[in-house]
Amino acid sequence: MVASRNALVLTIGLAVGVGCSNPPPASSPSTNEAPPQPAPTAAPPLPEAAPPAAPPAPQPGTEPQAGATTTPSAPVEAPLTDEQILAVLDASNKKEIDEAQLAQTKAKSKDVKAYAKVITQHHTEAKAKQAKLAKKLGITAADSDKSKQLTDETQHALEQLKALQGADFDQQFVATMIKDHQNTLDFLDRKALPDAKNADLKALVEKDLRPTIEKHLKDAEALSQKLGTAGAGATGTQGGAQPPGAGTKEAAPPPK
Repeated sequence: MVASRNALVLTIGLAVGVGCSNPPPASSPSTNEAPPQPAPTAAPPLPEAAPPAAPPAPQPGTEPQAGATTTPSAPVEAPLTDEQILAVLDASNKKEIDEAQLAQTKAKSKDVKAYAKVITQHHTEAKAKQAKLAKKLGITAADSDKSKQLTDETQHALEQLKALQGADFDQQFVATMIKDHQNTLDFLDRKALPDAKNADLKALVEKDLRPTIEKHLKDAEALSQKLGTAGAGATGTQGGAQPPGAGTKEAAPPPK
């Protein structure tokens, strides 16, 4: 009895010891549960767009950028001296005298011949007045680019006129006179009057030369219109053209 009870106690003791020595099984994580996610952080604010910067102003002495348009400025003409002004006036007078003398011998129209005679007389007188003034002032005419240009233009105009005859010559001569006097007026107003230093020279240009040149221009324009009208009338009767009413049947008078 005693031995059986000791065996039973030993058996229970062993069972209890075994149960205490085995640790409880660790709980395995569920496969359905998602792993913890880190807390989201706020994104930093975007910087505001800066307004477009204005193009830098061009600095003096810098070259313009490619593609930029620039307006070229007209070259400034140097003022003429009194001696140079006299040379231009002499060249202008000589141009018109040479052309008018040619017209007195080659022109077909009596009106053109008469105009050429006046031009020759007036510009010869103007040339003498200018020579007298230059002697009084003790100055001598000095060439410039403008006076040399007029000399070249005179030779070219004379060659053109010499190659023409009759009505063609008359029209070309009058057209040349219109151009010459327009150019002379432009020179007087734009260069001679502003640039002249001597009061006597300025007075000669303003009170004597300019009114004469202006009248010559108006007379040439009127003569050009007269030649154009005459030419139009002559054209209407050329080529066997019949007078007005010729070849047309007159209407029968109304019955009485």
